[in-house]
Amino acid sequence: MKRCAFALLSVALTLGVVLLAGCAPAATPQVVKETVIVPKEVTKVVKETVVVPKEVEVTRIVEKVVTATPAAEAKGEEVMVQGRPIAQFFADTCGGCHGVHREGALGPALIPQRLTQDDEFYFQTIENGRPGTSMLPKGGQPQLTDDEIHALVKFIKSEPEAAATRWGMEEIQNTVEIMVPPDQLATEPTHSGNLDNLMLVTEREARGIAVFDGDTNTFLGKIDASYRAHGYTFDPSNPRWAYNVGRDGWLFKIDLYTLQAVAKVRVGIDSRAIAISDDGKYVIVGNYIPTNMVIVDTETMQPVKVIEAEGTDPDGKFVKSRVAGINATSRKLVGPYFLVNLKEAGQVWRIDYSKPDFPIVKLENVGKILHEGFETPDQKYFYATSQASDWMAVIDVANWKLVTKIPTGEKPHPGPGAIWEASDGKLYAATVHIKAGLILIWDVATNQEVKRIPTVGPGLFIRTTENVPYVFADALFSQEAPNTIYAVEKDPPFNVHEIKIEGGQKCLHPEPTADGKYVYISDWTGNKVYVYDATTLEKVKEFDDITTPTGIFNSSRRYETLGH
Repeated sequence: MKRCAFALLSVALTLGVVLLAGCAPAATPQVVKETVIVPKEVTKVVKETVVVPKEVEVTRIVEKVVTATPAAEAKGEEVMVQGRPIAQFFADTCGGCHGVHREGALGPALIPQRLTQDDEFYFQTIENGRPGTSMLPKGGQPQLTDDEIHALVKFIKSEPEAAATRWGMEEIQNTVEIMVPPDQLATEPTHSGNLDNLMLVTEREARGIAVFDGDTNTFLGKIDASYRAHGYTFDPSNPRWAYNVGRDGWLFKIDLYTLQAVAKVRVGIDSRAIAISDDGKYVIVGNYIPTNMVIVDTETMQPVKVIEAEGTDPDGKFVKSRVAGINATSRKLVGPYFLVNLKEAGQVWRIDYSKPDFPIVKLENVGKILHEGFETPDQKYFYATSQASDWMAVIDVANWKLVTKIPTGEKPHPGPGAIWEASDGKLYAATVHIKAGLILIWDVATNQEVKRIPTVGPGLFIRTTENVPYVFADALFSQEAPNTIYAVEKDPPFNVHEIKIEGGQKCLHPEPTADGKYVYISDWTGNKVYVYDATTLEKVKEFDDITTPTGIFNSSRRYETLGH
């Protein structure tokens, strides 16, 4: 295979002679062996023969050439891959899944804001491909060379065209797809599972959702989803419907009668948070890219409003902000609101979903780098997580004011959060932390810390329900024992039991069944889902061949005040 150099530029000879070369083959070229001085701005030498085009006056082959400057490589200017400009190669070969502008499609967006691993990680991904997808090792045939892979890594980490991060009302409307028309829907469930006790398990790298019946611990089937199915919300007005958003921005309407997605719309390029109104009329999704939130009519799946996320951060700087966590409240309790955490802006917004213009009341200076949050059972108070300030901000929802801040360990991450009533009648709440092996418990009435429980390592999720005797937490980021799940007794002094999952690798996201009899646990890298007795803490079942399971969500969440 003939390859072209990545834009042979400014190669100085010993006496400063400038040599220009291109990519097309020349007629009867002359071979010239010479020493080149590599300019400081050039990062590497490509050791291969390059043929200079006819249009250049001096036609010859140089045995040592250098790449273009890093700036030119990064922008894809004149860089060639398999005989095509790199941008064209990407559009032709990768654009079907990742979008021709790298905005994402079936696969995730490949733009700098999302690509947080080092270059070697992405080099290995391209070199080895991704099993179960159309991404073949080294691009399939003909195979990419190492230099071409390096060039592609630089390309996807460069700033994209504006089209790659533009995703507004028009783009969203153009993606609405009704996959199963309403008149073709089943009139009753087509499976034996309990609609109020279904366990939905994200298969992170398989673009799917595995479904189990929590009553009988039986596998019911799989639902097609999108890239890294992230947040779930369940319609509180109708047990038939659930909604899931993937990190690639695809929002699915899921029919729990038939365990299939019946409609979808792409609301963003990189999405995270999701919540639903108490009447099931609207779903709201928060985006990382672009920095906005989108409200969707659940009947038509059409977007009804796009709200830009921006404001003054705690340091006084005006910023565009990713949307991290979103919760919903009920008009029967405190009001018809969406509670939205603006990550970089450090603000929490209260959106009234009962009014057609969706008016917003903003609360500023809540904390730095907000993430998810959760509510008290009566929804009077909202706990917003500040991961850079290391506190839980306590917000009075009705009066929309900051009450206090509860100091935590480093980088709190409650996930859905845990809140429960002890036998003494007191309410307690808790969080785990991403950068500390710690479970923090506080008294809800006083907002005072009552206990810190050390763990074997940092965790991601903590969870309980009124039907289980324990509060369950993972320690996913433990270096020594990431197969550990903690069961904390609900009454003071909050005695702790450890579940060491035999054969488990990276275990996370404990989720009780609706009746409180069992707790499901994912093994991310072990490709298993474990079922434990929620009282005796003994294993009762395990499911194999569940691909990279992560989040587990019970359908009874529709009745709870959880974070997402």
